Amino acid sequence: MDDITQTLKQLASKARTARISYSNDNSEHHAIFINAISNVLSTEIALFTYAQIIDGLPTDEVAYDRRSPGLHGDHPIKHHVDLCPGTLERAREFQQGFDPNILSFDPKLLKSYRKATVGSKQFNTRLIKLVATALHEIGVILFQLDLRLHQGDVNAIVQWKEDDDDVPPRVTIFNHPYYLDDDVYPDGVADVVGYWAEDRILGGVAVFDRRAEEAAPQQPENVYFFSCRRRHTDRYWQLLDHQQQGLIDFLLGRSTSCPLPTLCTDDNTVRIDEQFAIIQHHVYRDIWERKPPTRENLRFLANRPQNAGDYPEHAALIESIKRQWGDDLEPETKE
Repeated sequence: MDDITQTLKQLASKARTARISYSNDNSEHHAIFINAISNVLSTEIALFTYAQIIDGLPTDEVAYDRRSPGLHGDHPIKHHVDLCPGTLERAREFQQGFDPNILSFDPKLLKSYRKATVGSKQFNTRLIKLVATALHEIGVILFQLDLRLHQGDVNAIVQWKEDDDDVPPRVTIFNHPYYLDDDVYPDGVADVVGYWAEDRILGGVAVFDRRAEEAAPQQPENVYFFSCRRRHTDRYWQLLDHQQQGLIDFLLGRSTSCPLPTLCTDDNTVRIDEQFAIIQHHVYRDIWERKPPTRENLRFLANRPQNAGDYPEHAALIESIKRQWGDDLEPETKE
């Protein structure tokens, strides 16, 4: 695993060095991107998410709104019920004065976005990828500013654990439990925060079927989200056509109805187990974003019960069998 970590770290560093800003080229594509970012930043969920980073701590409700919050015992975050005074105002100032030129992107992504025909599925997919990357980087930038308007000791809360707890606290409470590899990420802990912000705003970390894109670049598969909200699936799930179109319509300003955060429903039946997503299915945004699971992890996941909420395809299979066999599946009755 040490060799894999070092390789992923080198790839991440190389990718970070290669990133460039999306300078204004007076094109329709650039104008659409700037408008899309503005539309997302104007939402209450974006304002509240970035305000928490400015505060220095998430509110208790948000901190526990995860399938695996990593907060044990009588954690002091439970007392952080509201944002500290002045935090929302500071977030609004940032929102209103935001300069997209501070963002940087993979040059290959920018090139493919610029080449895509406006309105095509390839264009829509690239736009979502740009927006997701931007939301992530804004979270990184705000965390690096280290504003910490919280009226108290932030480090003491982040590093708190019960005396008899052998599990060390996570590097930050702003975390998505599957994106914790700060020893790989080019911006370290700030990238952990970036994934958290992206997930909170969009409804999941945006990832993409790279194999499908290579096979049919003009018609890529729908976007996948990898979410971590409480009582929601912890599998990768593919957005339905209407969910993706609703997001695009909002980004383009065609609809004032905000679809954010977009969350998984029982109808989102195309799902992938997280341990197989990157290596086997090639579903990711950056190949270095998550380390591969260890053998111990794989053994644990293989023995974990598969509930109906996470695996709706099981119920669909049972219904299909019932339709095929009909009355033959009815339980026998004693005479």
